[in-house]
Amino acid sequence: MELKCAWWNCKLSPPKNGATKYPVTEKFYCVINALLQRDVDVLGLCEVDRENIQHLQMTLDQSDHSRYQVLDLYTPGKSIDDFCLIFNSEKLSLSTDALAANIKDSHTDQWLKAGVFVGLTPTYGEEIFFGLSHWQSRGTYTDGSTERLRLGDALRTKAMTILDQNPDSPIVLLGDYNDEPFDISIVRGIGASRDINYVKKSSKYFYNPFWSRLSPHPEGPPGTFIHPKVVGSGGAIFDQILFSSHFVREWEFKEHATILSDITFFESSTQWKDVSDHYPILSHVARI
Repeated sequence: MELKCAWWNCKLSPPKNGATKYPVTEKFYCVINALLQRDVDVLGLCEVDRENIQHLQMTLDQSDHSRYQVLDLYTPGKSIDDFCLIFNSEKLSLSTDALAANIKDSHTDQWLKAGVFVGLTPTYGEEIFFGLSHWQSRGTYTDGSTERLRLGDALRTKAMTILDQNPDSPIVLLGDYNDEPFDISIVRGIGASRDINYVKKSSKYFYNPFWSRLSPHPEGPPGTFIHPKVVGSGGAIFDQILFSSHFVREWEFKEHATILSDITFFESSTQWKDVSDHYPILSHVARI
């Protein structure tokens, strides 16, 4: 079995109160089409609302991508989750409904938006859990703050609960964490390492292939988040896909950490900043 996982913060409906919502344009569908044409099996989106999700499902149903199902994971309220998960229904079926990882901070009484998990089961093989995250920005919780560490710890706590109950089920984490691979919230909070051999021996750790994007890379841009405020590096690796130890023991990586910045738009003058301030990302694994 092969599994292609992708993630994109598409910037349609930012969750912040009063934030500008953007229309669903041909540029948006151009990106979705390009990702699905790569035979992506699961594609997580954030910054979508229920109307966006319904529109997306209707469009896919009327296209060559009708095999894809859109799972609505949008939850309004103070702990808003702005997700959907697109998956290939010919290969995967929903087996566990949404499991929230959000917690209320006991110190501030504010919600920490750690994420949400769902379980999908392949036609052949064990159930795979996917955790989607869109953590609060650094404007809300500053770089290195206790709150950011708690976000990682809350996500890890839910992942470990799932793993305790389903020890044979691999877990994939996809998200815009607003933190980089080396930040304490990712390394200590989630328990994610760049050392594939260490993760192979440590069943409760995650492998984070996106460390590789921090050094000069021959393919693609230096970051996933493109914004004028991000200076010096040309971008920040805020979007990442992490894999539980199952994958480094029982699967092989065909693509570790691809940043997709080369999508062709209908209008040649279109730039990425006209679509989103995040590039999509992709990882590809195959069962040994």
